[in-house]
Amino acid sequence: MDSLEQLQSLLHLCTARVTDPKNPNERGTGFFVAPGFILTCAHVVENAHSSKMAVSVQWAGQSYIAKIGRFRDKPYPDLALLKIDDLTNHPCVYLHQEVRVGDDLYSYGYTDKYPDGDPTTFVCEGSTNEPQPLLKFKFGEVRAGLSGGPLLNQRTGGVCGVVKRTRGTDTVMGGRAIPISTVFREFQELKELQEQFHQQNRQWYDSLMTEQRKVLGIEEGVPKNAANAVEIFYSYVEEDKDMAERLQKHLILLKRQELITDWHSGKLAPGEKPSEQIKKHLDTAKIILLLISQDFMFSEHHDTVEVKRAMERHNKDAIVIPVLLRPTNDLDKAPFGKLLAIPRNHKPISKWSDKDEAFVEVAREIREVVERLRLPNP
Repeated sequence: MDSLEQLQSLLHLCTARVTDPKNPNERGTGFFVAPGFILTCAHVVENAHSSKMAVSVQWAGQSYIAKIGRFRDKPYPDLALLKIDDLTNHPCVYLHQEVRVGDDLYSYGYTDKYPDGDPTTFVCEGSTNEPQPLLKFKFGEVRAGLSGGPLLNQRTGGVCGVVKRTRGTDTVMGGRAIPISTVFREFQELKELQEQFHQQNRQWYDSLMTEQRKVLGIEEGVPKNAANAVEIFYSYVEEDKDMAERLQKHLILLKRQELITDWHSGKLAPGEKPSEQIKKHLDTAKIILLLISQDFMFSEHHDTVEVKRAMERHNKDAIVIPVLLRPTNDLDKAPFGKLLAIPRNHKPISKWSDKDEAFVEVAREIREVVERLRLPNP
């Protein structure tokens, strides 16, 4: 079996048949994107969702009950994320946004004609806006039941879309799919869940060809250019040390993947002048996080040294991000007062009823900046 056949076979193992228990003839396809999580189209499970019922999932010869965890209604984005509590030992696809005109695409699903599974190949024609972005592909037959199936880009080795609909029943006119960029926008937690899974499970990596690994940016399970990690500088006062450490914990996966390095005053090395070390890292960091509180605003050192240098570098060769830890006075009059602060709702983290939820939102925003900086032309 060559590498492409191996990858296609693995894709088959990642797919499952999704059925409405009350309407067995209403079926579609879904695929595993994280342990216990199946991605499919919302219209595949809309009857069960409106009835507040679970759906039936058939995988590897067994039946499971899946809850509809997240639902994004049709006609767009038409996505649903199902959760099976007692099923985690399975492979997962590798989601990747890249797709070009002319790319060979491959899908697998459980159609009306072949309910036990059937492969289909297509050719990408590009992206349309009708009124929302969809991938358009030609050739191949999109039969009933293929909705919700994965669209594998055979050039990159990543799943680039979710099959949504046909352009002609019983024809080779192809169809349309929801791009993975939309999936990541609607279900932002999937990025982290995907990374966690593929760091621990090498099945997909081992099925890729060398060129596909390069395109996906993974070498030995670690993102490429790990040596070019984005340095993050944490600027905070001692009074906010505990909250700074909590934020660092929420960014730990980025660090373990070698996407970032970090520095803060807690890492001051003995034998060197603190001011020299601070200046050195303020000058090399690509992201400078100002962890804002009234104590931070009161600190003369942070105002005259760290904030001053950060603002000199902002939008030139670094990005400065104020992070609102605790309530402050006159924030809009500070040197960084006109910068976009996070959380975006301007509610300081200390005021959230669920502070972990606030840290998750802040970490997600920082991750997006890191990923943008790591692009060839950020």
